[in-house]
Amino acid sequence: MTTVTFFYLGLWHFFCLPVPMNQNTLRQTSLNILNMVDNMPTLPDRFVKIQAILDDPDSTLSDLTAMIQTDHATSATLLKAANSSFYNPLGAPVSNLAYAISRLGRQETGDIALSMSLLYGFAIPAGIGLIRRLWSNAYAVAQIGRFITQQLNLKGLDPETVFMACLLHDIGRVILSMRVDMSYFEKPFSALEGQALISAEVEAYGIDHAEVGQIILKAWGIPSDIHDIVAAHHQISPTLLATKTCKFADSFALEYLHTALSIEDVQIKLKEGLLEQAYESFCETALSGD
Repeated sequence: MTTVTFFYLGLWHFFCLPVPMNQNTLRQTSLNILNMVDNMPTLPDRFVKIQAILDDPDSTLSDLTAMIQTDHATSATLLKAANSSFYNPLGAPVSNLAYAISRLGRQETGDIALSMSLLYGFAIPAGIGLIRRLWSNAYAVAQIGRFITQQLNLKGLDPETVFMACLLHDIGRVILSMRVDMSYFEKPFSALEGQALISAEVEAYGIDHAEVGQIILKAWGIPSDIHDIVAAHHQISPTLLATKTCKFADSFALEYLHTALSIEDVQIKLKEGLLEQAYESFCETALSGD
């Protein structure tokens, strides 16, 4: 049976059958669709190129600027961030992208650029407002997760691994909407959170977005220490500290940053003391076993 046949069989199962399938059949249908190599979504090319520059110890801010300046949306976001009160306390605005990037620094610039590449790199069948919120949340979770990890400063707990896992923690929702059910974000359950969302996805598709995330990240060749965090970030009591951090960061962002509707809004709000608040809360709750 060809992959195209699997695809249309899956659509027929989801949208045409009058009688619900059992969970095993639902799960296998979803897995068949997800594993169709001929039509496998890939990481956005811009994301890969920006990550390569950031990973190269010999690269410069000029290299990063040259990559970013070809994208107007990312350039505008960086300019807005560089002119925010945190980075511009004296009220001396910059309108030049190179100056803005120099003001923000390599890490902050790279974080925003990577997030923007995800925002515009996937053809998600949903409104732009919802897509912005989805990736703004991912950016927030990644920033919080990295900050907590840096403050803990524990051997074997890599801040950049946690950052990347947090940035991609909901990639499974994106893939579900692109491959399994194009009306995913129109479903009532898409507004749910935590275990309620996981249960609703399993009931609808036989699989949840955390497992889907692990499947797609494996297919992309992402290291196991990242996709294992993604797979477990909705576990009720995760054992790994990195996973606890991701789960906590997700919950904290949903509670305190739900009104931030863009990546630059999140970036500005985090600079107003929320990162420190998140770390203190993490130490009081997640580290105490609550």
